[in-house]
Amino acid sequence: MGEVWNKEKKIDDNESEQYRDIIREFISKYHSTTLSYFLTIRKNGQPVMRPVSTFVEGWDIYTISQHHQVKVQHVKNNANVGYLFTDNEGDAYMPLGYTKNVWVSGICEIITDQSEIEEFFIRREKGTGQGDAHPHDNTYTRLLFKTKLNYLRAEGFAEHARPIIYKHF
Repeated sequence: MGEVWNKEKKIDDNESEQYRDIIREFISKYHSTTLSYFLTIRKNGQPVMRPVSTFVEGWDIYTISQHHQVKVQHVKNNANVGYLFTDNEGDAYMPLGYTKNVWVSGICEIITDQSEIEEFFIRREKGTGQGDAHPHDNTYTRLLFKTKLNYLRAEGFAEHARPIIYKHF
């Protein structure tokens, strides 16, 4: 029993450092082979997860939204959020069919300054080729979620399906 448990535990912190760039690249694949989902918490404490587009700079994660989306109110009520990134095309790393995945949690800030949002679109276009793809409609205001990570758990990157955990970014 002890031997199995040791294989399930996360890899050593020093050993995990070799995966940092690979994991950041994985969560940075914009509309490619990595899918991303955003988790917020309702007032009643129930979690809500939805697919979103993301852009990663350093370890900060950005997502565009509109002022009328319910996720905006969720973040205003509780800035603790999460993202799940899953491999859409890769090989399974376990017989059960699991593909690489990364779960992150952090504190989300809502940016409302439209000039800062325009600067974001310029940076995203330079980094991904995707600029401002949102419709320009006077019925809503665009907002930018900026999440600073405080926890990351990655699976499918290290041997024996052992998770990699980071708490410092």
